[in-house]
Amino acid sequence: MSRGFSDAEDLCDETINRVMKRLPEIRDTYVGDPVKYFHGVARFIVREVGRRKEITVDEVPVISVEAEVHSDEYDCLVKCLRFLAPEKRELILDYYIYDGRDKIAQHRRMASELGISEGALRGQTHQLRRNLEKCIKQCIDRMRANKN
Repeated sequence: MSRGFSDAEDLCDETINRVMKRLPEIRDTYVGDPVKYFHGVARFIVREVGRRKEITVDEVPVISVEAEVHSDEYDCLVKCLRFLAPEKRELILDYYIYDGRDKIAQHRRMASELGISEGALRGQTHQLRRNLEKCIKQCIDRMRANKN
């Protein structure tokens, strides 16, 4: 199913390329149906493309000239997220998007789509979060050192 994407075949190729690139890392440890792994990677690609999909409009949007004010922590988070592979970035953002019961349901959905247990999902996101926290701390330290 193309889901309305005119380049569905290219997206399919991208899915296969990403899985093939990752295959040497996961070959010996991956447990589960490979189809589910492919499906999870494809899902992340569809989300990426959906976010950058341009929508044509008749009017030009008004852009505020005022600079947005962010904390150092926020600016560093954005920088550190850019260093992650797109599928890892999507994973961590999707993991923390909901609260309460919605969060639990989201984690179950994600684990199911990735073909892994909820515990494995927690482990992956915990490791990603630790790496992000380390990156953010280093970034903040650099920013503060440059200000002095």
